[in-house]
Amino acid sequence: MAGTITFMTFNVRHDHHDHSPTTFFATPPSKENPVDNKEFEGEQPWSIRKWKIVDTILLYSPDILALQEPVYHQLQDIEALLDDEYKWVGVGRIDGNREGEFSAVFYKNEVLKVKDWKTIWLSEQPDVVGSMSWDARHPRTATQVTFVKNDTVFTVFNTHMDHVGIQSREEGAKLILERAREAGKKGAVVLLGDLNSTEEDPAYLCLTNGKYKEKKGSNDTLANLQELNQVCASAYSEKSGQPVRTQENHITLPTHRVIRPGQILANLKKQEEQRELDKTSQNYFLDAHYELASRLKSKGRPGTLSGPFGYRNTLTSFGEGTQDFDRAPIRIDFIMPLESNQFNVQVRQSAILCNRFDDGLYISDHRPVFAKLSW
Repeated sequence: MAGTITFMTFNVRHDHHDHSPTTFFATPPSKENPVDNKEFEGEQPWSIRKWKIVDTILLYSPDILALQEPVYHQLQDIEALLDDEYKWVGVGRIDGNREGEFSAVFYKNEVLKVKDWKTIWLSEQPDVVGSMSWDARHPRTATQVTFVKNDTVFTVFNTHMDHVGIQSREEGAKLILERAREAGKKGAVVLLGDLNSTEEDPAYLCLTNGKYKEKKGSNDTLANLQELNQVCASAYSEKSGQPVRTQENHITLPTHRVIRPGQILANLKKQEEQRELDKTSQNYFLDAHYELASRLKSKGRPGTLSGPFGYRNTLTSFGEGTQDFDRAPIRIDFIMPLESNQFNVQVRQSAILCNRFDDGLYISDHRPVFAKLSW
């Protein structure tokens, strides 16, 4: 067992506007009244936003942090503020060094060790630095990192797909799937990133093989209130031996399990048939949001969440009048473990966290996504 590992993916918004200083620890602009939330409406400079971005990272303390869009001086800021607890890998998408946006992977140095890593360009020439293909507006990359924890090997991909090119996203998804399946022979694989794809987009459908076409909102807490109440009442009644009244004229009574050898043999045979079928099938990515081991799926097991925590969407924009305002809010940031019978990744927690509080500041135009996985 690799134990439990926590993941966060966060598009922190680039900082290469014409007015942006390109030095780390740049002086933030002064505000006349810092307690007035109108002072912080719209997109604020990185020199203001970075503090609460790093606070979010420190508060949730992920073992692995996948960032999209930062340029080099932003990474210097984050690295300095996180101090020695985290190290990171990644390159700029333009020159394979420091130029352009990064898809950087930070990791807890005391928990994980990097076995190897590389950057691939989502193009017809994935090993050519700065390459771009199909209908992409910019060069796009995926950072592939192989980690070791207690002799357990696993691989992480962090990507930021093109915001314009539908074909480039789909072809990029195929490339990542190919590389992930190869890495999956050695250990578990987890994809994180801003896919710029909703659940209806070809890239998402390619990565998940269309598994969630009819499941949008299916495991939302508020969509399952009656079922959640009933399974939890049944679990409590079975554990305590006490009847529970869940609704008018409905009493949940303790039950006793009956062991039926014939049924056990039938289940074992079915599992063996499924294993043989899986050997000849291709693996796809699972959406942690839907694969959460919730109270409903676990039949009321204590300690499990009622559903994905927090918000439903990840792209918010910076508010009215900004570039993405018309298409927000949508969910385009994901954490996705690769299917594997051998490693069987379990989603223990899944959450979309806050990017704006009542001080008025959007720390980014995306919300961070958090998950706790084990295998």
